[in-house]
Amino acid sequence: MTERMKQIFKYGVSQPAILVLLVVLFLSPGFVSAATANRFEEANQYYHDGKYAEAVRLYEEIAKADPSLSIYYNLGNAYFKFGKLGLAILNYKRALTLNPRDRDVRQNLAYANQLIEYKIEDKRSWYFRKLDQLLSFLTLIECWVVVLGGYFIFVIGFLISLLRNRRPLFGKSGAIGFILVLFCSFPLFLKYGALDGGRPAIVTEQQAEVRYGPSTNDRLAFRLVEGLEVSLQDEKRDWYRIQLADDRSGWLPKSQVTAV
Repeated sequence: MTERMKQIFKYGVSQPAILVLLVVLFLSPGFVSAATANRFEEANQYYHDGKYAEAVRLYEEIAKADPSLSIYYNLGNAYFKFGKLGLAILNYKRALTLNPRDRDVRQNLAYANQLIEYKIEDKRSWYFRKLDQLLSFLTLIECWVVVLGGYFIFVIGFLISLLRNRRPLFGKSGAIGFILVLFCSFPLFLKYGALDGGRPAIVTEQQAEVRYGPSTNDRLAFRLVEGLEVSLQDEKRDWYRIQLADDRSGWLPKSQVTAV
């Protein structure tokens, strides 16, 4: 662990977290804002006092009622200190869904991933891996903004051409506008899961047994360790069918994996 990483984990509570939370909650109706802010400060105090179990309990309660980047980040740090690597990674991942470019979250996640004992080789083509990496810096909302921006430009160009008595749906301008909309829609299409074909999830048990079928009577396929990321493909009763980046797949009990 680098000196900077020690600093982050030691003082894991996000510095502007309380101020941001207070502003957001102040703008919300009702009396929940003050109560939630007080509980957030209480959870932070538990964290600083080394009472990680109590901090986790309060952060979890707040996250269910009012999830935010600061809550997930602090919850991930509390779980890390509490010795729950999988749940720490899970909450760092959830924090990145709200702000995928947050430096502190990315650093803590990278360090936590280094502690995973078992590594999975990503067998996807290099351009899919590169696309996945680039898209990880965008939220789903930002992808929608790109799509709407391209559509807006297309509509404005269409109206300008129409006012100039041209045929906007034909010729180079129409083709360019159509290509622009498709190009802007591409990140959204990939973000919705076309890249990996399933919902990301994290193994939260120290050791998970993946089987060939959704039953403990089915033959064991392979084992996974805490913190590994899998893709949820299907579900049946208390089981998920999961797939790994190396194309292996099988069935895992729902109690051993949690969706991001």
